[in-house]
Amino acid sequence: MALLLWALTLLGLVGVGAGLRPRKLESFRSETELNHLVVDEASGVVYLGAVNALYQLSADLQLEQQAATGPAPDNKKCTPPIEASQCHEATLTNNVNQLLLLDPPQKRLVECGSLFKGICALRSLRNISTRLFYEDGSGEKSFVASNDESVATVGLVSSTGPGGERVLFVGKGNGPHDNGIIVSTRLLDRAEGREAFEAYTDHATYKAGYLSTNTQQFVAAFEDGPYVFFVFNQQDKHPARNRTLLARMCRQDPYYYSYLEMDLQCQDPSDAQAPAFGVCLAASVATTGAGRVLYAVFSRDGRSSGGPGSGLCLFPLEEVHAKMELCVPCGWGPRPHKSFPCGSEHLPYPLGSRDGLTATAVLQRGGLNLTAVTVTVENGHTIAFLGTSDGRILKVYLAPDGTSSEYGSIPVEINKRIKQDLVLSGDLASLYAMTQDKASLAPPRTAPQGRAPVTLSHDANETLPLHLYVKSYGKNIDSKLQGGAGAGWGAPAWDAGSH
Repeated sequence: MALLLWALTLLGLVGVGAGLRPRKLESFRSETELNHLVVDEASGVVYLGAVNALYQLSADLQLEQQAATGPAPDNKKCTPPIEASQCHEATLTNNVNQLLLLDPPQKRLVECGSLFKGICALRSLRNISTRLFYEDGSGEKSFVASNDESVATVGLVSSTGPGGERVLFVGKGNGPHDNGIIVSTRLLDRAEGREAFEAYTDHATYKAGYLSTNTQQFVAAFEDGPYVFFVFNQQDKHPARNRTLLARMCRQDPYYYSYLEMDLQCQDPSDAQAPAFGVCLAASVATTGAGRVLYAVFSRDGRSSGGPGSGLCLFPLEEVHAKMELCVPCGWGPRPHKSFPCGSEHLPYPLGSRDGLTATAVLQRGGLNLTAVTVTVENGHTIAFLGTSDGRILKVYLAPDGTSSEYGSIPVEINKRIKQDLVLSGDLASLYAMTQDKASLAPPRTAPQGRAPVTLSHDANETLPLHLYVKSYGKNIDSKLQGGAGAGWGAPAWDAGSH
């Protein structure tokens, strides 16, 4: 580990020694606030959702297409379609992009806004100006996203099973004029008399029964095998506290009998007595050598005894499943009481377990928030990219022994918060990030000034993303680790002026 950390510190020396100037990031500036970013791995096309607009960009962030989504006459109390004669309170209202998701098999884009009670549309991936489906007259059954601009909506596009229908799994909090549904499964195609974006079945929604005492703010959605997961914060009022919850349900469960919630906690490694980091700000899933892992960044405000700060915690999904299976197996339904070790004979109803998982942060920072996270694994090495509240992307090596080392950072836009959508390109060569109104492309993975990169791999043709390059006798880090301290680790054997 010490040898690897020493090698990583050479990154700065390589850039300085070669006389490199900081490379200006490729970027795209929006006229309005940016809300979401997604990348089509196959084509490299980048899609941005913004207030009143959608953008389709090339891989190097050149504008290809754009489409207006607002403003339009609306009022949160009125049911669409909005007609002046029926909604006298309607005023010109901005449309915040609440959800932006790809459906590559069907070559379409799902977009939902805050206008008109959170209804959605399907658009062509080839040209976002082409709207494939849009209906504003279906009433409450088509209200998908939150119509409160400050309440997040998350989702994912998948199928109900092998050969099953393409559906949209949605999680959202509730504003004062929302419909109370916090989790739902939505059709993406007409089926059995139902239009796109209507509930998959009459039972495929979960309406929180405790809205008067708790509020939710969703953070992420992901799938793992037959399951769909949602990460969200819940603000309890009695007693007043925030809980981070992980909800799981089976993709093939049309009745939500399998819906289960469990607490997640992230502890400060520097002070066992300090309160846990309280609010999850972002989460991402990656596959490591040890299996699939949920990476989540948590924050703690200055009112806590531990002071302001944030931390990165890891939750192996194998442990998540094991904990949840102690409570209920997948696909349970109305059965005798003995089949419900965590509930009662009155089930099915959504179950919650306060006996959740607690992890200790592998990285923690004081005085700022970690606001975004994405993780990649190449050649057995795990690298996390963490967005910060002051406009940087931290590059962190996560060792198998649970330790971490920050080996560099990318300044994106100083003192501008990095937004949650931090996305690697399909070839893992570049990283896309967003601030308030700017999308940026971090440098591609090329060796400085034509140098042959030395990589965390036995194959000299394989490289890690985003400048994880080290110069040391033309040998790679893995071989040095295997050779140990006697393998010749010393000062870099190169001269800045001769390479």
